[in-house]
Formats: sequence, C-alpha cells, structure tokens
Amino acid sequence: MIRVLIVEDSPVIAAMMRDLLSQDPEITVLGWAKNGQEAIQLRNTLEPDVMTMDLDLPVVSGLKAIQTIASTRPLPILVVSHMIESRDSELAFEALRSGAVDIMGKPSGYGEAGLLKVKEELTSRIKAVARIRPLRLMRNQPPRLTRTRPLIEPTIREGVVVVGASTGGPPALALVLKGLPQNFPFPIAIVQHIAAGFVTGLANWLKTESSFSVKVATHGEPLKAAAVYLAPDNHHLEIGTGRTVVLSDGEAVRGHRPSVDRLMESAAQHYGRRAIGVLLTGMGSDGARGLKKIREAGGRTIAQDEASSLVFGMPREAILCGAPEVVCPLEKIAEEIVEATPLKKGQ
Repeated sequence: MIRVLIVEDSPVIAAMMRDLLSQDPEITVLGWAKNGQEAIQLRNTLEPDVMTMDLDLPVVSGLKAIQTIASTRPLPILVVSHMIESRDSELAFEALRSGAVDIMGKPSGYGEAGLLKVKEELTSRIKAVARIRPLRLMRNQPPRLTRTRPLIEPTIREGVVVVGASTGGPPALALVLKGLPQNFPFPIAIVQHIAAGFVTGLANWLKTESSFSVKVATHGEPLKAAAVYLAPDNHHLEIGTGRTVVLSDGEAVRGHRPSVDRLMESAAQHYGRRAIGVLLTGMGSDGARGLKKIREAGGRTIAQDEASSLVFGMPREAILCGAPEVVCPLEKIAEEIVEATPLKKGQ
C-alpha cells in the first residue's frame, strides 16, 4: 500500500484528489496539509511514502517545504501545479532541482472523461515515484559541475547531439547544458518525458539555465548550431532528410510519444558517426535501442551512471544491451560530449 499525504491549500482540489486516489486499492490517503509548514510537520508524524505538493501555499511556500524536507528527511514528492500559463511553471522546475521528483498539472473542474484522465495520470505518477527509495534521494544532491573550456575552430562543423531523459531529467539537462562551452557548435535535440503542458515552461527554464537558444521544436525547421530543440507534447521528434526537424503524431513506441528511440534512430540514420547520443536518468527502457543504433552507426554514446541517476532505469537498460561506450557521473557528461566531438578545447 502506498501512503500519500496531499499538500494543497484549496479544500475543493484536496477533496477531489483524495476522492480520486481513494478509488485505487493500492493507494491510501493519510491526510491533508493546508500549507508548507503543516506539510513539514505531517511528513514527520504520519511518515507518508509519497507527498503531493502544491507550490502556491500560505505560511511556508511549497518550494521552501520541498527544500526543507529534501535536506532533512527526503521522500518522493510529486509537484501538482497549475499548467504552463501559471506562474507556477518556473517554480515547478526549481522544485525539481530542489528535491521534488516529478510534476503534473493540477486537476480542476473537468467533466467525467477529464476526471478519469486526471485520475489515471495522478495514480500512475504516484505509483512511479513511490518506487524511488529515500536513500536514492539523499544521494541525489546537486553535483559539483565540471565546466568545459571554450572550443577553438572545429575541424568538422556537422554533427548533432541527441539526448533522452525521463524522471529526474530537467535538473540533469540543465546541468549538462550549463557544462557545455558557449561556442559548442552542434544542435542538440532532446526528448524529455514530462507531463503535458510543461514542455514550453521547460524550454524557458533551460534557456535561463544555459547559454543556448532553447525552444520547442517545430516541424520542418532546420537544425541550427548551438540551438536546443525539445520534443513537443504528444509528438515524436525526429531528424529528417536535409537534417531538418520532423514531428509526427504516429503511434506511441512502447508506450512513449515522444520516443527517445525514434529520435536516436533518426540521428543514427542521418548523421551516422557524427551523432552523439546521451541517455540520462529515467524510468523504463526508452532510448536503449536508439542509443545502440547510434553506436552501430559509428557515433559516440554516453549514459549516466547509477550513482548520479535519480532513477537508473533507462541508463541501465542501455548498458545491459551494450549501447553506451561511456558510463559516467552526471557532472562529467558535458565533458564527455566535448571529448566525443571532432573539436579541440581551447587553452
């Protein structure tokens, strides 16, 4: 049984969440905290397995409560926030960096079909984050960044970096992008599994965290140097003929749309040995096959190691099938990307 504490200042939303969760036989709701201070207190007295956390809370904010809990007695925290139109969008990604493990949109006055969809997402995300052990959360503190030096004139200008991530991905992506030199010349295409409605907020947040242009990809646009492209909601992101962006709403691949495998397989096809594949923290196996395709095409492949991964599912599956050439801590991945390119570091 998964024991859940709801942290939400709206009695209506809290009651709705409680009713939805109580319908699942694997979940029991322990109680309701109306503000961040109560959340901290009830975390210690009720000892929940998972906590849902609103961010706009009285007395003590949701972000402050997350920081306090993560630094004292961490547990999996699911941020349940407004969608991207809300000011909570940027706060949601700060919450992930501060110790929360996942985010989703807040339920509101949907019809019956909408409530069923919210129920499915809420319960599935709670069950997923409940698998993360507190010991893993204690170890998963922000690492010390290894910054790469600026690059001198590249010997080859054509190349691409493709990245896949899921649970724990946004802070990991921010660290990797921040670690790359400002004059890194290759485009970077990313599939990050994230709740619907948050990808634009993620792009804006990553833009403030790095020196790169970051945007949600659009169909048909050319891949440009030193630009970062994120897969949009519910669309596969691939590289097409002429090295342009191809978006499609085709069938999900092993339950995923966008699919990391689809992105990496297209990079292997169109860039071959000039493709660099990177697989970061996340649940499941998406990306393992695609990363192996890049390696088979002569490209370079990198996976995050277990110690620095919030969830070691995706990297582990890639390692088991022999896909990555390099397995390293998160703080070393930017350096490995640079080492994998036909570029030279400046002095």
